[in-house]
Amino acid sequence: MKRIGFVESNRAGSGYAALRAARALGLHVTFFSSGLARYHATPDGTEVLESCVDEFVSCPTHELEPLLAAVKAVDARRPLDALLSVAEYEVVQTAEAARQLGLPGPDPAAVRLARTKAGQRRRWAESGVPGPEFRVVTTVAEAVRAAAEIGWPCVVKPVDESSGTDVVRCTRPEEVVATFAAIRAEPANRRGQPRPAEVLVEECLVGFEVSVEVLADAGGVRVLGVTDKTVGGGDRFVELGHSFPTALPDGVRRELEAAAVAATTAVGFDFGIAHVELKYTAAGPKLVELNPRPGGARITELMDLAFGRSTMELLVRQYLGEPVADLPAPIRGAAIRYLTADPGVVASVRGTAIAAAVPGVREAVVSVEPGGRVEPLRVNEDRFGHVLATAAGPYLAGRIAEAAAQQIVVTTRRD
Repeated sequence: MKRIGFVESNRAGSGYAALRAARALGLHVTFFSSGLARYHATPDGTEVLESCVDEFVSCPTHELEPLLAAVKAVDARRPLDALLSVAEYEVVQTAEAARQLGLPGPDPAAVRLARTKAGQRRRWAESGVPGPEFRVVTTVAEAVRAAAEIGWPCVVKPVDESSGTDVVRCTRPEEVVATFAAIRAEPANRRGQPRPAEVLVEECLVGFEVSVEVLADAGGVRVLGVTDKTVGGGDRFVELGHSFPTALPDGVRRELEAAAVAATTAVGFDFGIAHVELKYTAAGPKLVELNPRPGGARITELMDLAFGRSTMELLVRQYLGEPVADLPAPIRGAAIRYLTADPGVVASVRGTAIAAAVPGVREAVVSVEPGGRVEPLRVNEDRFGHVLATAAGPYLAGRIAEAAAQQIVVTTRRD
């Protein structure tokens, strides 16, 4: 029996799907984690851990040295055949640990570069990959000056977070000051790793957003597909919907794919699946960011439904050293629409059963109930439910998901 190690997990979509794929392949699964409580607190978390993991190893996964020691101890008892992470904050140290054990995986230097938005921006600028005008700053005075030079509105963001954390569209200096202060007030990111002193100030791109899901291997970078995205939240950037594959015209799709491949190649990401976010502007595609791991927010699940096979199985097999030959092609469309409501205390929830009964709907889920709270829409985690649908094509799947989501009404009252 082959043995695979996972370092933490995305708690929605790709993470649990990767664990299930490993179990379906008959692998012995070791799960390295700094704590399991956050998994048990999420839907399906307990079931996945109990049914898909053979061995748990507790260690500080957000730091290389203790993780490496734990991985080497496991490997010394019975050698691992693969080690990977699909969790945003653990990909760098996992890539380094895999490299030190001689296991397949991406170049750690490329993953480290891809994990910092400032590093990506610098490399793309050097390589001629299209992106927003930007400045990397370390003081509030530099941030205000950068915003004035770039022009209003601008975007201020940390260089190492995910899910839209502390990413704000600013329209005047006071907002830049407040956002910069909020970023610098937190000495650590969401996983307890020290935050860099750098803060990114950049042009606010005007255009529609997509993500391009790519697979890198020795043969280069290939496109798995393009995901249409809906983003909201006012001056925040919260993902409110996805459809796969894209319904865009072929010419536009090819432009976006070419830009994503160029961006991936420029940072040196050479193994595994990456999630590349772009906006299509009046000047054509421009990069938002590259994530050196599979897409979150259920994107890989949409891909699975569209392909009729497991994307994470493909990834796990690649980490086991199996060559990736032909890539899957979509046979249907899939879409998800997330639920939002006015912030406040939940007074009532209606329409979930109606939404679930709409033909084509596979899931209609609401995670709040009367007495609970709806938070202001600042990050992806502030969404409180979703509708997921499939159809013959992505446009129809999206319309079905939207129609079903409109049946769910969550009313709130202010405290």
